[in-house]
Amino acid sequence: MEKIKEFEGIKGHLEAFKDEVKDAERIAFAGVPGVCTPFALLFAYAIREKETIFIPMTDVDKALKMEITNYGLELGEKPNSNADVDVLVLLGGLSIPHIGSEPSQINELIENVLGDGGTVIGISYMDMFRKVDWDSKVDFDCIINADLKGCVLK
Repeated sequence: MEKIKEFEGIKGHLEAFKDEVKDAERIAFAGVPGVCTPFALLFAYAIREKETIFIPMTDVDKALKMEITNYGLELGEKPNSNADVDVLVLLGGLSIPHIGSEPSQINELIENVLGDGGTVIGISYMDMFRKVDWDSKVDFDCIINADLKGCVLK
């Protein structure tokens, strides 16, 4: 994969994602519950006019819709269908050793939920997918990565 765009900050990260899913209607996010859920909700909020669902790990039977409430976007009811999504977003937490999933499980998830002609997008921080070599084991159409830089001030 080659670098095609650079961005700065969370706004740039969200805009890069919005550009990649602009033509999609149904988007599923798969990630580690607790760790990835807030990121899925944040990215889904940026595209809140679209139908979005969250799949914990690779367990499609436990998928829930993301619904707009008075508090923003929250997990809601079970979706009518977990299959035939236009975009499957894989969150970086899935690739964390001893916490996430195996590439074979991810490839099975892709086969089970992605509709014909669908897109697989990875969203990660600190280049997680490439650090664990998932970019050669999972057929990503696009990986949107951001690096975090922080400090503590007193």
